[in-house]
Order: sequence, then structure tokens, then C-alpha cells
Amino acid sequence: METLVTLIQNIAGFIWGGKWGDTVIIPGEMGPLAILLLGTGLLLMIRLGGRPVRRFVPALVEVWQGRKAQGEDGAITPWQALSTALSGQVGTGNLAGVATAIAMGGPGAIFWMWVTALFGMALAFSESSLAIKYRETDEYGRINGGPMYYIKNGLGKKWGWLAVIFCIGTLFSAMATGSMIQANSIAQTAVETARGTFGLSMPFWLVGVVIAALVFAVIIGGIKSIGSVAGKVVPLMAAAYVVCALIVLILNASEIPHAFAVIFKSAFGLQEVVGGAAGYGMMQAVRFGIARGLFSNEAGQGSAPIAHAAAQTKNPVQQGEIAMIGVFIDTIVICTMTALVILTVSGDFKRNPALIAANQCITEGHATLPEGAGVEDLFPSAYTDGREAILAEKGEDAQGFLQACRGAGLNLMNDLPPGTTPEEEEAYFQKALAAAADGSVLNEVRYVYETDAESSGITARAYGTALPGGEWVVTIALFFFAFTTIIGWSYYGEQAVTYLIGEWATHPFRYIWVLVVFAGTLVTNTDALWLLGDIANASMAFPNLIALLALSGVIYAMHKNNGDPDGGHPVHDYRDEERHPKED
Repeated sequence: METLVTLIQNIAGFIWGGKWGDTVIIPGEMGPLAILLLGTGLLLMIRLGGRPVRRFVPALVEVWQGRKAQGEDGAITPWQALSTALSGQVGTGNLAGVATAIAMGGPGAIFWMWVTALFGMALAFSESSLAIKYRETDEYGRINGGPMYYIKNGLGKKWGWLAVIFCIGTLFSAMATGSMIQANSIAQTAVETARGTFGLSMPFWLVGVVIAALVFAVIIGGIKSIGSVAGKVVPLMAAAYVVCALIVLILNASEIPHAFAVIFKSAFGLQEVVGGAAGYGMMQAVRFGIARGLFSNEAGQGSAPIAHAAAQTKNPVQQGEIAMIGVFIDTIVICTMTALVILTVSGDFKRNPALIAANQCITEGHATLPEGAGVEDLFPSAYTDGREAILAEKGEDAQGFLQACRGAGLNLMNDLPPGTTPEEEEAYFQKALAAAADGSVLNEVRYVYETDAESSGITARAYGTALPGGEWVVTIALFFFAFTTIIGWSYYGEQAVTYLIGEWATHPFRYIWVLVVFAGTLVTNTDALWLLGDIANASMAFPNLIALLALSGVIYAMHKNNGDPDGGHPVHDYRDEERHPKED
């Protein structure tokens, strides 16, 4: 089992970080997927002549008009299609993912999230336009679409193997990150809230039954039911969260200039001292900003166009423009709100200097932890439950590790203000050494993002400090974000099954999906699931991006003619003539 986990870690590390174990394969810690995603987005942005920027306001008008059907074909309105896509896009990544990006890449990661969102809008426009153009009508008159269909119908049946790879990746990604992890997040939050707030001991299986029942009630009706629920819940949950974030920002308005200043300075390596749990620099900001940004809005991954393919519209370009607004809402609006809350909330916060030193040592390759040990097994954060017991048991080993790091060349200047003398750096190291065994030795910091708390803890602590009972903002938002992600991804998985097996498999799949959701609430360790999800997401993104590059000429033609059938690029009806002939 340990060998399998190591293999999964190495594959995921290579895909995103360009590293296999400790060996750097691609300089700059930029994995092939991040390079391909960013490169494809840049290419399409150029070919589209900056359309996402130029057509932004008209696209907003199209979103509003999309509350009503824009054509006879399709199953749900363009508005419901956008809401369904957003239900999959807006999830735990908008809360914990943003905090992780800041913790691992510094505040500058937010700038690179914005950059990837801009290119992501070009990707979203392209893939959703293709999804409408190449969608199919099955023998029951139902609409099926997404990357697998524009691979088959746009590139030809000889590319069917690429569509199969995409569908398999979609199923794995749906089961891991779209279902089990989301359900597990809800269950963990519910159980902890019941115990901490109400003093109740709630079993995980009970939470699982409730979540599974709610999911079943929505998805059993298929895309029309999912679209109807998403069309009502998603806009409300997004608006409510943004309002709460705005209240926090109004209360901390004086800190907003500081937040933007630290974002831009950190983005270009001009401010490397930003706190947190990892070593920084421009490449760290770029890496984690791209990774978290792209998988927050899912642009280029190929999931959202599956939902947009069901829209009642005849114009591919119009739905493509609606789709790009989804990327804007997810990243530029919701993720930015979370980031600004994290970067503006100040108070009496702390962090463990020993953990900071250990992370820098590991990041710079001075030493490695014992096999099977995590950094917080030896160096608990200032907010880790039971940290005193950990220090009592592991303190001597932790001090030995830091001494080995020092002997290998560890220098902590990057975590200290400019102008720090070598003597002051040595004193700081001695404090870190003492903190490895003494829980009272902690650094005081002003901002919540400078703490060493884990990702979701940073977001919850920010709201809890800014507002009375603010932790509930994160708790409630997490439930709705995760729940809507589960119902949105159920449709993506269903469409993958339909392509691989046939329409008859959709109903059995819905029952299986509910069982998977229940099982997700009982998982005790989701680390392997997250890693498998990263790999599965990549197996979706790679074939989708290859298809976008191969069909970039079609994308350009639709863009040039605005999807007008009279322009020579009509939406074809790909229904099976033998089983479901067209009407005269």
C-alpha cells in the first residue's frame, strides 16, 4: 500500500510540479499540465482577439437573457446551464483552495489566479461553444454533449480513444473529488460543529444518510431537476457569500490597500517575506496560483461544457460567452473575496517558528523527514489540537532535524525583514530550535494569512475574528458549495457513463452515485483521494486540451462569424438517423 501511495504522489507531483519524488524533471516547478493549460489559454485568447475582455458586458446581458430558452433544442435554459456548471466549479476550493494557494505560494498566488482566470475565460468560451456545436440527440430525444462528443464529431471517430480516456478520467474525478471528498467535507464540518457548538455526538453514518437522501432527491430527475435546483440555489449561495465577504471588507477597509500591495509585490518576488508555511518567490506564486486557479474554475478541464451542452440555444458562441462569465464569477469574484478577507483581517495571531524553519529546510532540499512522517508530525502548528503532547513526545527528534538542516546550510533570512543581520538570523534560528520542544515559544503575527494554520482553518479564523460567529459563514458556505458540487458532478459522471456504455446505464449510475456519496462521509483519510483526484483531473484536461488545440480553427471560425449558421458554420444535428430520424 505504501508503494502505491508513493507512486500516486510521484505521478501527481510530476503532473503539477514537474518533480518525481525529489528529482526535478521540469525546472521552475511547473508541471506539464500547468504549462499546457496556460499555453492553450494564451493561444486561444490571441486567436479570439481578446474576446473575453471585449465582449464581457454583452456576455453579462446574455446571461440575464438566458433565464429563458434561446432555442428549442436542449434540456435546460442557458441560465440553468451556467448555474449547473457553477455548481461544479464553486466548491471547497473557493474556501480552502484560496487559503492553500496563499499559504504555499504567498499572496502573489492570487495575482496568478487572476491571470489564469483571464486565459480560463478563453478556454471556457472555446470548449462550451464546441459543446453546443457538436452535441448529439439520442434515440430518446435527450441531449448529450461535452468534450467526448466534440472529439468524436469534430476530430472524427479515429480519435475515439481520446474521448474514452476523457470519460474514464471524468468518472474517476467525479467519484473522488466531485463526490467523496465533498461529502466528507460536509460530514467532518457537521460532526465538529455538533460537538463543538451543541455538545452533541453525531455519528458520521447519520450525516451520510441525510446527504445521500438530499442528493438522491435532486439527481433522480436528471439534468432538468439538477438545473432547476442549481438555477435557484447557486445564485443565492454565491450572492450570500459575497455579501458576507463585503461586510468583512467594509469593516477592514483600511487594510485593503495593504492587501493589494502585498499581492502585487509577492507576485513578482518583490516581497518574499510574507509569512505562512513555505518558502516563497515568484515561481512559487506562479505555480500555486495557476494550479489552484485552474482547478477552482475548471476551465480547460472539460467538465463545465458538459453542462453547457444541455442549454436551450442554437448559437454556440452565445453559450460560450455565458460560460466564460462562470469563470469570472468563480475566480475573479468569489475567490478574490475569500483572498481579500484572508489578507485584510488582522488580530492576535501566532505561528510556530520551528514549523516555518522545517518547511523551508524541506522545500530547499537540505534534509528529508523520516519515511512515512509528515512535517506536522514533528512540528505542530500553533493551532494544532494536542500540540503539547506532540512536542513532549517528538521534541527531541524535531530539534535534531533542525540541527541537521542547519548543518546542511539552512538560512532563515527569507523569513526575516530586509536588513536583518547574521547575528539576528542566528537568534531567530535558536528561537525556532527552542520552539521545536517548547509550545510556549511562538511568533506573534498581525494578519491571519501569516499564521501556520491549515488552509480551511485560515479562512474560518479570518471570518471568526472579523464577525461574531463568523465561523458559521464558512460552515454554511462549505455545506452549500460542497452539496451543489456533488449534484453538478453527478451529471458529468452520468454523461461519461452514457458515452461509454449507453443511455440505459444512467439510472443505475444515479443509485451508485448516492452510495458513493454515503461512503465518502465514512472515509477517515482523504489524502489519497485528493491525489487520485489530481491525476483523474489531469486525465480529463489532457485530452480536452489536445482537442481544443486541434479544433482551434473551428473555434476561430465560430468566433469570426459569431456562431451564425448563415456564416457557414452551423450547429449540426448529430442524432442517429436509424434509431431517431429527423423530422421533415
